[in-house]
Amino acid sequence: MKFLFLSFLLFIFSMNLFAETEQEKISENKISDYKIDLKYIAGEYLLYDCEKSHYACVSVVGFLNCQENRKSETKVKAKSFSCAPLEKFATKKICLEKSYKIVDLNAPKRFCYPHNE
Repeated sequence: MKFLFLSFLLFIFSMNLFAETEQEKISENKISDYKIDLKYIAGEYLLYDCEKSHYACVSVVGFLNCQENRKSETKVKAKSFSCAPLEKFATKKICLEKSYKIVDLNAPKRFCYPHNE
């Protein structure tokens, strides 16, 4: 009888641990894969969206798209760029912290315009 009771307790305990682990995975996925807007998914790459005038921590895909758009805009000698790829950080959290600091500085967005040489 004691063996059955202990087995039951062990089963309940292991199910609880499994549920917490699965819940953590679900929470991490929800946090890590959210969309910022129609263009971007959250990530650890900082860019400035010159069209919408905001900083964003985006996924590698958004960052690479920004780089490609900027190259195309440079070739056609656009008067302004659609975005500015800025920096890669180790984590999204660090990226967000950096973006908050930059916003606080309220620095001019010179990187949205080509330099006249």
